Amino acid sequence: MKLAPMSYHYVRYPIEKFLDKVERSPFDSIDLYCSAPQLNMFDYPVSRLLELDKSIRRHHLSVMAMTPENCVYPVNFCTQDTLTRESSIRYYQRAIDTAQFLECPAIQISTGFGYFDMPREEAWKFCRESVGTLAAYAERKGVTLLLEELKVTTTNVLITSKDLAKMIAEIDSPAVVGMVDMDQMTYAGETIDDYFANLGDKLQHIHFNDRGHTVPGDADFPMKEYYDQIKAHGYEGTCSFEICDRRYYIDPDKAIDDTVAWMRANTHELD
Repeated sequence: MKLAPMSYHYVRYPIEKFLDKVERSPFDSIDLYCSAPQLNMFDYPVSRLLELDKSIRRHHLSVMAMTPENCVYPVNFCTQDTLTRESSIRYYQRAIDTAQFLECPAIQISTGFGYFDMPREEAWKFCRESVGTLAAYAERKGVTLLLEELKVTTTNVLITSKDLAKMIAEIDSPAVVGMVDMDQMTYAGETIDDYFANLGDKLQHIHFNDRGHTVPGDADFPMKEYYDQIKAHGYEGTCSFEICDRRYYIDPDKAIDDTVAWMRANTHELD
């Protein structure tokens, strides 16, 4: 698999600290979390983007994927509120443009949500229309959208691998594929096998993290079993480590060291 750490848990530090650490690690690519103050997708001058691109190259790294902040206010392309939905589409359009500039092949895009007291079908329709619009734009830009489900506490649209498969089929664009996050998957009571069965070759990205988006081995998921199941399906796609728990904010370098240690103890990926 092609592996990359995500910069999420470096959000309290300059992006240079993250790039310095990854350059010293066994990884040669990154999953770039897009959030202020490091990379504010709402307002990011071209001069700063040029500086970021030069810094990534100076550290001999490439960008495997980008993860715009898209699970919280004010980004929601499924909502019945027209203004929020349209501004969210513009936000992702900017993300696609940024990915193209950084020669990043893929953007992670999580489902939004509809009002919980309104028919789910409405939010589903807006999701299909919004992602379809972005897919047409992404096709022109040569960028792939990695569509992710979320927990039932967050969304009423895409929750399971079957939901993902149905949405991807309805959009029917080569620019839209699916992904699996170990935390979302387990919360929904699904398995690795479910994702491969329902998505097939449309499963093209993995967030490999323990419960609560922690470092593999820091919680109680059977991470070695998950890894073995992924490999049993012959998966050789991309995989990033989405480490979000705030326990890692103070010493983010250690989280990367611990991830490397777990991978070396349980896999041959870093040999």
